[in-house]
Amino acid sequence: MKVCDAVARWCADVETPFVAGIPRNGILEIIDSVSTATDVPFILTRHEQSASMMAYSYAFQTGRPAVVVGASAPGTTILTIGVMGAHVESLPMLVVTAQGSNAHEGCEAFGEIDLSALFEPITKWSVQVDDPGHTIEILNEAYRRTLTGRPGPVHVAIPYDFMQRGAGPYVRPTRPVSPIAPQGSLDGIVELMRSAQRPLIIAGGGVPPQNADDLLAVARGFSAPVVQSWLRKPVPDRDPHCIGMAGIGGSPAARRGIQDADVVLVLGCRFSEQMTEQYAMSFAADAKLVHVDLDPAVIGRVYPVHLGVQADLGDVLPGLRAAVQAAPPADPSGWLTMLQKEQAGYVQELACYRRDDTTPQSRYVVEQLRELLDADTRLVLDSGNYMHWAEQYFPVEHAGLFHYPMAGTMGFGVPGAIGAKIAHPDAFVCALVGDGGFVMTMGELETAVRLGTPLLVVVINNSTLAHIRMRQEADFGGRSVGVNYGEQHFSHVAAAFGVFGAEANSTADVLPALEEAVEVVRGGGCAVVDVHVSAEMAAAPLVRWWPRSV
Repeated sequence: MKVCDAVARWCADVETPFVAGIPRNGILEIIDSVSTATDVPFILTRHEQSASMMAYSYAFQTGRPAVVVGASAPGTTILTIGVMGAHVESLPMLVVTAQGSNAHEGCEAFGEIDLSALFEPITKWSVQVDDPGHTIEILNEAYRRTLTGRPGPVHVAIPYDFMQRGAGPYVRPTRPVSPIAPQGSLDGIVELMRSAQRPLIIAGGGVPPQNADDLLAVARGFSAPVVQSWLRKPVPDRDPHCIGMAGIGGSPAARRGIQDADVVLVLGCRFSEQMTEQYAMSFAADAKLVHVDLDPAVIGRVYPVHLGVQADLGDVLPGLRAAVQAAPPADPSGWLTMLQKEQAGYVQELACYRRDDTTPQSRYVVEQLRELLDADTRLVLDSGNYMHWAEQYFPVEHAGLFHYPMAGTMGFGVPGAIGAKIAHPDAFVCALVGDGGFVMTMGELETAVRLGTPLLVVVINNSTLAHIRMRQEADFGGRSVGVNYGEQHFSHVAAAFGVFGAEANSTADVLPALEEAVEVVRGGGCAVVDVHVSAEMAAAPLVRWWPRSV
């Protein structure tokens, strides 16, 4: 079996939903073998960046890796944006690239760079095949590593002159098994949480969406409020036990819960810079932290822990739920009730903002989207100031429906929405994007049409990089440089790709435009709504919740 054929068979055996990229010299043999010898579809994207972002999004939606391909330096370096995002977000991805000829290694041949070194900082494992007979052995190890422990992307570079050579015996890849928490650890968690007067649960991105009900049952069993980590929404926003998000733009109730709790159960959370507001967040002096995570390296890394448990939360949460099935304890201190009231007041305050009846506000657009779209809609964000409005005004009823790219990756919205639609073909998928991020990957509208993946794309168009401008004006005496665009009308871009386009320039235009676009998408088409919003920005990035030590 030739290397290219072995790679194609491996793609099928790891059950990748697609192989995505752009055909270039070096990977043509792989693409041909995938197309002729397997049922795995090859997806042509308009840019390799979008290929890796689609796989990144698919992994978030399903927990499973997809395969992306790139050829030599030009195509491969572009892949790194989405690979980096998956690395930051601990999501599996299989990256296969073509290196220059092995016979010419070190000669500065066309497109030759050290690909394994390039990907090393942003993957769990990056390696180059040096013997065609070891190709499958290395690919199988890559598959094992992408899913073992804390997931993450992996990269394998294959010299293009190996593609037609023998790959050696083919061995089918096997899925790794995650560690299971010992019963003693579960007993310790229960004992500590039962002893608490002010228990708290922090739910991070490592909580599997399918275990959200288990988590909430555990919260009820301990009469514990739940704080969501930054922009993750691992539990329904309006569940009575959820008291909001921690971090930049977070809720007052979440902050109070963190600073006053005496026992904190931390589930699948690495305490990111944004969540901790540049690590200024602090717990009570006598608080005991119980940290459960797949990755032992994150346990106790930022905050000292009383008990650390390395385990798969998919195993821990059902076990904890079973351990607290008895009637929930009372709330003698009124801790939970107090925080619930504070959170309810915060939600009511958000709803009572002053509306502009003339020019659309970004938060108004998000609010109208939430009222218009079904409860099971999957919202995919790009990066920008409006993400704070999305967190506040687009509550979700189920885990896994809200995806902000944690690496802050601009351009993620449209390809990310395609990845989400491939993962959930029957779901309604909406990409909420800023004008800056939309332009970076708007060519993927053609990809969505070609693939038959209906999407709603809503563009928050204020002709500026709002998030950056806000910081410039705050830090440089009101000045801003290099952040303002000229006039732009994206409904015309939609028409160029045969997509429905609408433009909203007044508050009264917003709802009719959204309603018409939603009907187009429900009918199987793609739609872009370009909303020219006011200059109002979410103040969250400039608000300080935690005191600074310096």
